[in-house]
Amino acid sequence: MPKKIALDYDSSELRIVVANCSGTRVQVTDAKVIPIADNGSVSEKLRAYITSENLQKTETLVAIGRGKAELRELQLPPVPDEELPDMVRFQAIRSFASASDRAIVDFLVTNRTSESRTLIAAAVAPGDLDRVRELCSTSELVPKRVALRPLTAASLYLRTSKPPTICVMIDLLTDDAEIVIARDGKVIFVRTVRLPSEERHRSGAIASELHRTMVACGETSTPGRIVVWGNKAVHTDDIAAIEETIGCKDVQAVNPFDLVDLQFDRAALPQHVGRLAPLVGLLAGDENAADTLIDFLNPRQRPVEEPDRLRRILMIGGPIAAVFLLGFLVYRQFAEWDRKIANATTEVNLLLKPSELAKESIERTEKVDAFLDGDVNWLDELRRLAEKVPPSDKFIVRSISGVSDTRRGGGTLRVESAVTDPAVINEMEESLRDQQHSVVGKGSQEQKGQDAYKWTVTESVSVDGLSIRNTRYSRMAEAETDSVENETDSAAAGDDQATEAKGDQVASAATDQATENANGDRPEAAEGAGSDQTSSPETESVETGSAESGSSAETGSNAEPGSIESKKIEEEKADADSDKSEPSTEKPTEIEA
Repeated sequence: MPKKIALDYDSSELRIVVANCSGTRVQVTDAKVIPIADNGSVSEKLRAYITSENLQKTETLVAIGRGKAELRELQLPPVPDEELPDMVRFQAIRSFASASDRAIVDFLVTNRTSESRTLIAAAVAPGDLDRVRELCSTSELVPKRVALRPLTAASLYLRTSKPPTICVMIDLLTDDAEIVIARDGKVIFVRTVRLPSEERHRSGAIASELHRTMVACGETSTPGRIVVWGNKAVHTDDIAAIEETIGCKDVQAVNPFDLVDLQFDRAALPQHVGRLAPLVGLLAGDENAADTLIDFLNPRQRPVEEPDRLRRILMIGGPIAAVFLLGFLVYRQFAEWDRKIANATTEVNLLLKPSELAKESIERTEKVDAFLDGDVNWLDELRRLAEKVPPSDKFIVRSISGVSDTRRGGGTLRVESAVTDPAVINEMEESLRDQQHSVVGKGSQEQKGQDAYKWTVTESVSVDGLSIRNTRYSRMAEAETDSVENETDSAAAGDDQATEAKGDQVASAATDQATENANGDRPEAAEGAGSDQTSSPETESVETGSAESGSSAETGSNAEPGSIESKKIEEEKADADSDKSEPSTEKPTEIEA
């Protein structure tokens, strides 16, 4: 059977119980109460014992007293058990004085009703838990549980005995007494009290504190049984004082080692075996009664639902199928991307040379633009100067010169002038200055003995290369727009001329047709008058033409009524009918070749 160690300590002694545990069976192999001198080290005492017994790497169960943990009784609404851990932790942070967000909180449900849940909640600071881990680490022990000490001893007795409705268990330590009250086999109240140091006052203090505990718990009836952990010979006075104060007839002294298997001589047990009851209870309840303990190393948490087998298979097989499907989709997508990349690479290669040529063209254009930026249109500048300067009765020009800046572009127009009043100078400068032109004056000087223009001034009007370039491109755009408009107008004029020419052709054809019809009627009129003239070739041709006209009239019978062509067709039909009704008696003259 695996070996386990249960230990507990305070400032005066170290308590150790070693046992072989398997299921519900506990075989105690050693039990020690090791005193600790003032300013002594618990770690050194424990390490010395573990080394001497060769118990390194053994699972260790640690019991901590009520003084190291904060305990509260909480009332919560009736919620499912899986939601209790979160609610208890939230309520503990609000209710406990020393509990923080990092505190370790565990609880034990004591009563369940349809309206509420009653439970005992305990919280321990992370620093105290770290000290317990460090104590085990220095002795090469493996901590498995850190449980609240009063509940471990109560768990041992309530599981192995048949207690009455109200049962009280008392564990007497060196300076403290831990009192646990159980109702119907479940712990409902836990209290730790301080005992006087003198032995003669301890029994009375124990009985008095027990009475106060019953009042604090709200139990007014006398307990059915009171259990004092230890040997009866050691606690005779305590039992008598309790019977006298509480009035309970069933006060027992219970040796915790009577409830488990002992593998060594009972004479080797320490005198105060009751102090080892929490450790024996912790060993006995480690595997089978963990739900009756408050364990800070393994606090209660929201249970994790285990998925069923079918769901697990689907969860395993689904992702695998999804991976294959995703792999296929990724492969197809990458293949599509490769095709697009190849096409794009081909297009880039095709455009690479034109882009290089375009870049060279842009560079050449930039050089040309840089050169043309220094080509100032001085006529425009002179016209602007003439429009902007004050009138001649206030301002005259003495001399003017322009200089182009071929390196940076632009140019400077130097104007030497004279004005009648210094105020005219400011007026002139403001009128000449804009976003494209800057004006710099060299001051004015009064000339005595001259005409009305007494003040001479020299102004430099500068125009930058960028404005010259913008003006040049805007004029090029205007010229291109005008060219397009002219081409559009020319095309429209050509269409109009073609339409007019077609109309003239139609009118000319109609006139020719009318003339032919008129010529064809003249021979017929001569024949009707009884003319005996011989037909000439012209007459024959005219008749032929009349026949042709009649044929064309028949062909053009689909002309619209009321139009010129329809009238001509009707006249030709009438002539043809008259020819048929009056056949000619003359024979055509044969013309020799």
